[in-house]
This record gives sequence, C-alpha cells and structure tokens, in this order.
Amino acid sequence: MGLSSLSIAFSLANNNLSGSLPLQVGSLKNLGILDLSYNRLTGLIPTSIGECLVLERLHLEANSFHGQIPEALRPLRGLLELDLSNNNFSGPIPIFLAGLSLLMYLNLSFNQLEGQVPEGGVFLNASSVSIYGNTKLCGGVLGLKLPLCKSPSSKKSSSTKARVIYVVVGSLLCLALLLLCLSIYYRKKKQTTTNASTSLSFENQFLRISYEELLRATDRFSETNLIGKGRYGMVYKGILDGGAMVATKVLNLTQRGASRSFISECRTLGTIRHRNLVKILSVCSSVDFRGNDFKALIYEFMANESLEQWLHPRTIGQDDECSKSRNLRLVQRLNIAIDIATAIEYLHKDCYPAIVHGDLKPSNVLLDIDKVARVGDFGLAKIISTMSIETTRVPDQGGSTSTAIRGSIGYVPPDMKLSYFSLLVFS
Repeated sequence: MGLSSLSIAFSLANNNLSGSLPLQVGSLKNLGILDLSYNRLTGLIPTSIGECLVLERLHLEANSFHGQIPEALRPLRGLLELDLSNNNFSGPIPIFLAGLSLLMYLNLSFNQLEGQVPEGGVFLNASSVSIYGNTKLCGGVLGLKLPLCKSPSSKKSSSTKARVIYVVVGSLLCLALLLLCLSIYYRKKKQTTTNASTSLSFENQFLRISYEELLRATDRFSETNLIGKGRYGMVYKGILDGGAMVATKVLNLTQRGASRSFISECRTLGTIRHRNLVKILSVCSSVDFRGNDFKALIYEFMANESLEQWLHPRTIGQDDECSKSRNLRLVQRLNIAIDIATAIEYLHKDCYPAIVHGDLKPSNVLLDIDKVARVGDFGLAKIISTMSIETTRVPDQGGSTSTAIRGSIGYVPPDMKLSYFSLLVFS
C-alpha cells in the first residue's frame, strides 16, 4: 500500500483478506484503479484515501466495511466508477457524490443506507445508479422507483377516539410485530442457507485437478493421446476420473514466453463466455514428480479437431479408419466463418475491456461434434481499453512511425479471409 510508483491498477480482488484497510492507502497517489472487492475487509474506510487524487475506479464491494460513506471521498473528483455494494454502510447518501461530475457508475446496493436520495449528477440517470437492498431510502428520480419521502408528521393524537383505538388494537399490534419478527428471522435464516449453498456451488463449479490426475488421464502424457502441438506446448486427449473427456495443454516452460502465455490464457478465458470460444474447465499450476514447475490448461474436448486439419488434412495410412478424405461443404464453411466472425465481434465489442486475439489462424479454430467453430489459444491475446491493433511506434527524424504487428508466422492466412469478410458484414 506504500508503493507510490503504482500508476495503473492495483487489484487484490477475490481473495480472503481480512482486517482493516491500511492508512498507507493514501500513498497510492498516482493509482488509476484500486480493486479490493470480494474479500473480508472490515472497519472504516481510512480518511487517507482522499489523497489518491488520480483514482478513476474504486471497487470495495463484497466486504464488511461499516460506518457512513466517508467525506474523504469528496476530493476524488476524477472518479468514473465507485462500487461500495454488499457492505454494512449506514446513514444517508452523501450529497457530495452528486457533485462528482465525471462519475458514470455508482453502486451502493445491499447496505443499510437511509434517507433521501440526491437528485443531481449521476443520480439523474437511473441506469447509472444501483441502490437495491437499501429499504430505508426514498425520493430520487422516478427511474429509481423509490417511495416518496414523507414530510415531518404534524399530526398529533389529540382526540379521545384515537386514544381509545390505540388501546384496543395495541395488543393486536404487539402480536403482529411478534409474528413479523419471527417471519424476518426465519427468512434471513433461509436466505443465509441459500447464499451459503450458492457460494459453495460457485466455488465448486470449476474442476480441481492435480498433476497426478492429469498424468493418469493422459496415460502419462502418452504419444497415442497427443492431438496437437503449439508454440508453447503440446495438447493431449485425456479422460478424468469422473469419465469426462478433456483436452489438456501442457506448457513447455523452458520455451521463452510460455509462462506469459499461460497467464494470458488464464486472464482472458477466465472472464469470458461465448458459444464460439473454447471453454476452459480448469488449470493446473503445480510441480511434477521430479520437482519441476508444471503448468497446464484443461479445455473442453473438441471431437472434430482443428479447422486446419479439415482444410489441409495430413496424410493418413489406407488402413486407418480416418483415411477417407475430409471435406467441408460450402454451407459448413460459411457457418464456420460466421462462427469465427461472431466470436471476434464478441471479443472486440461485447467484452469490457476489449480483447484482441493476436493469433487467429485455422489451427487455433476447433470444431465440436456438430462442427460449430470455437476460437481457442489465447496465449497471445491482449486486453486493451480501445479497439486498435497492438502496435509499437518508433518515431523517426521525419516524424513518421513504424508499426510491428503482434502474432505468429502465418498470422491471418489466406484461408481465413472468409472469416474476416463475415466479420466486416457483422460489424
């Protein structure tokens, strides 16, 4: 927290960190993004956070911070996103949040906030504000669909008739309150059980696979199970203990860039989902039986292999059951091109931030049992904030620039032009 040289992003999200947020957070004076979400942090937000004047995105959701939303956030005039949801903040929503003119996204959901919602700044756009789960809020713009705030009651119980009614129904009200408390108690108990079950389900949705299990699944990475070779490793077919068939990409860590490729695929495929992208099931980062580092990615098994093997089939012996020449009909080729274009459109336009694949070619396009195309191998993928090809610009004396394009030999080969034509049509 004292690294004042950090200037882009600092994320410790989705861990199990506890305790309070250190005062040293104020030393991050040049930081643009701070993400501490989904931990177990408690206490108050330190006032020193107001010294992080360059912050554009602050994510503290899904912790246990409490107290009022601090005035220390007032100096952060450059905030674009602020997410304080799923904490224990109480009290009113500070009016200064409406004065943050650049704020485009504000999430205060599931806290214990109360009182009137401001009506200026970001609060004027209901789609930019989320305040669900704060049952004591009122007012605001119509799009928030909150009840009107009640003016201070001037009614005084002065009539004898009203006092008689209060006495008569008093016991009934007490009984009703008792029943309501019991109902809320059981509802919260049920909700806690449901949330615990959901959390457990979420934690267990990804396979936990060890090196030993991969060794058994691939028959000790046998040549007979080898289904592909890439720049940074080999891909083996395997059957897990539960019977599921998978494709396992084992990284050759002696190859320069293999570790970076592993991290790139984990970062990219772990956050995106699309029917035309290869689905990653799990990863294994461990050591083998000799004590060497071992890294592997486990994917869905694609029964029809790669598009490369359909467009340019390798020579197979006549006695092989697969000796018949492969052939893709025109309709199938068109559907595959559309699948590829749809996947690239998703990466470029529907992902935030956008993702550039960087190595699109037939060998990196796999076909499932129905010949639906799935784009894979995100080892050279680049996550960027704007849709532009990653370039390295070197100014010369005349002010011109030279551009180096990222990719492997054979990048965008001729037989992929139809996919790019489809991409232009879709765009």
